[in-house]
Amino acid sequence: MAQRMQGHFSDIRSEPNIEDEGQLSDILDPLSLDIPDEDLSEIYDKLLTDSQSYFKSTMDLYTRREKNEKFAFGYQVEDIEEEEHVLKDYESRFMDNVIYEIEATIKPLAMSRLPDLIVTPGQPNNDQSKLMADSVGKAVDSDIKSRQNRKVLGLAFKHLPVYLTSVIKARWDNELDDYVFECINPKLIDVDNNAPSNDVRQMKWISQIIPWTVQEVIMRFPKKEQEFTDELKRDGIKVGEDGLDYKAMGTVVKVREIWFTEYKKNKDTEWERIEGVMWKYYDVILGKMKNPNFDYEGEDKFFKMDSATGKRELTEQDMLTIMQVGQMPQGIKQEKVYHNYFDQPEKPYFLMGYDQWGDMPYDKTSRIEQNIQNQKALDKRGQQIEETLNNKGHHVFSKLGGWGPDEIEDMDHNDPNEDYLVDGNVNDVHKFIAPARPDASEFKDKNDIKDAMYGISGSNATRGTMQSDVATTNQIARESDFTRADDLVEDTINAAAEWMARWALQFIKLRYTEDHWKKLLGGTGKVVFEKLNRNMVEDGMEVMIKASGTDKFKAQNNAMDMAKMEMIDYLNFYRDMGYPDYMERAKQMIDFSRMMKGGDPTYEVKYIMELATTEDQVQALITSGQAKPFPVPQQGQPGVPGAVPPQVPPQGNPAVPAPAAPMPTPNTAVVPPMQTNPAGSV
Repeated sequence: MAQRMQGHFSDIRSEPNIEDEGQLSDILDPLSLDIPDEDLSEIYDKLLTDSQSYFKSTMDLYTRREKNEKFAFGYQVEDIEEEEHVLKDYESRFMDNVIYEIEATIKPLAMSRLPDLIVTPGQPNNDQSKLMADSVGKAVDSDIKSRQNRKVLGLAFKHLPVYLTSVIKARWDNELDDYVFECINPKLIDVDNNAPSNDVRQMKWISQIIPWTVQEVIMRFPKKEQEFTDELKRDGIKVGEDGLDYKAMGTVVKVREIWFTEYKKNKDTEWERIEGVMWKYYDVILGKMKNPNFDYEGEDKFFKMDSATGKRELTEQDMLTIMQVGQMPQGIKQEKVYHNYFDQPEKPYFLMGYDQWGDMPYDKTSRIEQNIQNQKALDKRGQQIEETLNNKGHHVFSKLGGWGPDEIEDMDHNDPNEDYLVDGNVNDVHKFIAPARPDASEFKDKNDIKDAMYGISGSNATRGTMQSDVATTNQIARESDFTRADDLVEDTINAAAEWMARWALQFIKLRYTEDHWKKLLGGTGKVVFEKLNRNMVEDGMEVMIKASGTDKFKAQNNAMDMAKMEMIDYLNFYRDMGYPDYMERAKQMIDFSRMMKGGDPTYEVKYIMELATTEDQVQALITSGQAKPFPVPQQGQPGVPGAVPPQVPPQGNPAVPAPAAPMPTPNTAVVPPMQTNPAGSV
């Protein structure tokens, strides 16, 4: 079933034709959806219109988003000139965009240490189940922390305070033969306004605008080409007598991908929940099907029930033996197995939120929105200070000097080579009014506004300034900010990472019909590979967070403090610091410490010269003069074939030579051979 589903639908953007698959009819297709197109079109046109009207009239969503975006990127000066008046040349265009500065400090804290994810075994008392859970957990944790998925999480984190939500989508990519995650701009998303929270499982529907060219739409939905072409006039695209020309085929149109929940009565007159997806262009339903990321059919499998070993799936060899015998042995049970991690189909979207209030999918406000008025006050105070500093004073002239308005207008008081000649006493015909200068209270007010903005956003911990000379005060302030950061990261990054991991398990169990190899970085710093397939995802597995990002940040600080007090070993120090190759670092540090104490000269040859074998290391030490060559054993010496038994010299007899020293074994410290004196003492 899952193999067939993989060919039927994995990603609408990489699968040109979702309607033609072999000779299967819609009746036999488990993904077919028999809801009339007309009903779907009318229902979701109204739901979409009602949702947009609600968010526009009730919370002024779209205007607020636009305003947040302007202040996030520092476009407020242009905004003032457009809305109020055009600033004159002498009016300041000062802007100290602290909102941008704050966002630039919060994101690194949230993303510096992604949470460590673990997968608990489906059978906690089964060793094989534990091993599979460990392998799956390592692979999924590494995948969520990949560069691509870090970019997805980082962009979603930046979207949240601007658009009052952020959106991550899970999908299967046919070309990669793997699952991928994408961050979708919230401007392209519409949601069920009646949902009480940002959990898509509580939403009746969610819609995404997908920009496709006309040609792409026709390729994906060939059966709807005529109906689609007839609707193109609504976007001003003309269809000639010979059909669509090259320019028209390349024009981008907006197609809505709508994931929805419907209910209908089945044959037993009971209500059945249906999770589906459709693609809609104005009034035309281009395609529709059940949620394709779910196994609806399952497959029959046989299990052996044994009181000693428990439940075990029969292997191909077991089935071959049964077929040869021609009789089903006792203790064999047939079951329908569904390749799903989820209990039921889920819409493939995650809506990140923080300032939730339990009455709608979007946040009520955000840290950017809360700071907009402070940003305006800060810019105004900065403009005032700058204009005051730019004021060069005023020159006042009397008509008694003999000058008229034209002469005064031509004067350039900033020209150091320009001099003036007046009639009479200069003090009677000219006066200079010195400009006012900003006082300390204006600068203090400006700094206080900035501090308040950091306080509202909870980003003092990463600001990089010393707030007090007292260490205890600073530590309390940092712990307070870490508490806020913990809460923010828990509701955003951690929640998104858990959701991504759950979807990874669903895709693995549904579509990993063949082995997939995941590249990981082991504790020794070496690249290792984990093999994954659908059979490794057991029922009962759960994704959990072992350590959050801020937990690691605090662990790093604690490791530094303990290192100063010499109360932590190398292995735990590098592990708490978050180095992926902590074991290799610890080994190198141990060898380095031995070298510094004069007890081990091999650090240079092992790590700097990168000589792996003992023979190469010994030869390098001999060449560098740090060790003497060992005597080569000859026939007649102990340990050499054909050797005669060693003769023990009588004590005090200098005529008998001493026995040769034995050859060192690998990893034995390199020392010169010992010499004996004539008396036999060492």
